[in-house]
Parts: sequence; C-alpha cells; structure tokens
Amino acid sequence: MSLSGGGRWDAWLDRDVPPSAALGASVAVLALIALGDYLTGPYLVFATFYLVPVVIAAWYVGRRPALVVAAAAGVVGALSTALDPGEVTAPVYVWNGVFRFVTYAFIAVLVDAERRARAAISAASQTDPMTGLPNRRQFYADAQRELDRARRSGGSVAVAYLDVDDLKARNDTYGHQAGDEMLISFAEVARRCFRSTDLLARLGGDEFCVLLVDADLAEAEAVVDRFVAALARAEPLPIRVSVGLAAGPVPAGVDIEDLVHAADALMYDAKQSGKGRRCTRPTLLAS
Repeated sequence: MSLSGGGRWDAWLDRDVPPSAALGASVAVLALIALGDYLTGPYLVFATFYLVPVVIAAWYVGRRPALVVAAAAGVVGALSTALDPGEVTAPVYVWNGVFRFVTYAFIAVLVDAERRARAAISAASQTDPMTGLPNRRQFYADAQRELDRARRSGGSVAVAYLDVDDLKARNDTYGHQAGDEMLISFAEVARRCFRSTDLLARLGGDEFCVLLVDADLAEAEAVVDRFVAALARAEPLPIRVSVGLAAGPVPAGVDIEDLVHAADALMYDAKQSGKGRRCTRPTLLAS
C-alpha cells in the first residue's frame, strides 16, 4: 500500500500537523459522518466514509490513536443504524460493529506502516549512513533557509569547511574499518562541541561543513578551536583537521553553495600550508 502520489498530494502527506489538531479533526469528521449515516437511514451505505477519520488519525497521530478511532467508528457506525427502526436483530448489529472495527483497524495498521516507511525513506535520503549526520542535500536545504533568515534580520553567520587530515594514510596503515571509525569519532565529537543551533553535515569522503548560526568570526573561531582541541584528544587515535572559516553578514544574491565553495578555498589554503591548520576570513566571500 502506498499513499504517495506526487505534487500536491505529497505536500499534504508531508504537512506538519499537530497531533492534537489531527485527532480533533478526526473526531469531528467521525461525528459528522455518524450524523449523516443516522439521518439518511439504513438505505445509504456510509461504511466506507468512516475510513476517513481512521486514516487521518493513523497518518498524523499514530497507530494507537487510530485504533481507538477505528473502534469508535465501528461502534458509532453500528449504533447509527441500530437507532433506526428495523427488523435487524441485535446479533447482526454486533457482527456489523465487529466487522467494521476489524476492517478499519486493518486499514489503520496499513496506513501507519506506510507512514513509518515513508519517514524512514525520507530520513535515509537526508542522512549520511556512516556518521548519522545530514548529507550534502539536506545541509544545503537547511542552510539556505538559515541564510535567508539571517539576510532578512541582518545577522551574521559563519561557514566552516573541515577536511580530515591523513584519512587515506589511516586507511592504508590500519585498514578501512579504522578509517570509518575515525569518521564516526569525528562526528561524535562534532555533536558534542558545536551548538545545537549549528548545522553540521558530511559533504562526502573526508569533508564536512558547519554553518554556525548567529555567530561572528570571534565566536566561530572559539567554537571551532574547542572542536579541534577535542579532536586532538579523540580515542583511540587523535584526529587532525584542516579548516577554512569565514564569517560575516550574508551578502545579497549569495546562496549556500557560494559560501561553501568560498570556505572550501580557505580550507585548501590551510591544507597547503601544512595541514592541521585554520585559515580564516572576516567576510563570507573574498573581496
């Protein structure tokens, strides 16, 4: 079962709806459907319509609330017809209610499974599988939003481009597993040292990038230096990095790719001067 359809449908599925609001909407829709079911009598079939609140709850709230809504839909659906005079016996009403609940619960479980699978695929497409950090694509999207915000507010940001020194030598000497452990250790130290508001990503290979939000050059230097010092104490072996760091107000017409390339050029200068160094600039772009 797949609910993906592209375009506007995907936009609705990905909409960030508060669970309380979604659950309230689900209950309201259930009440309206039950009222319509009762007013139209036993001759118009409303059973399928009860799936709407169940699907809303399953997609935006979760499996357990959806099962509660499914049970309510089964009971309310059976009662709405039971209240209408007729010759249907009580066991039939019970059977109808149970059958409805089983059907609605089955759909709720399927929709919840689809939601979880979709979330897992989305997370995998945004995350570097080795380090668990955002990948290049996700970093560019998130960082561009922060740049736009900083440009509007007139705030300062810093971009740090970090290259892990001697990763190839580590691979050749100790094996590729040691190189992988080096990158994982780098990411763990980075999570501890950078601020929760900073955006950190692995761009590929031994290259990482950080957007330090609301930071001038002095603040960014302090954070980066603390990180570099922590890497030097990393276990089982110390890690060295070459860093290109630029900070300042965001110029008009500049996107995150421009700033990453500029910081990359600074990192290259640092690496050419002997590795394990930091090259900085008090503006985001070269004048």
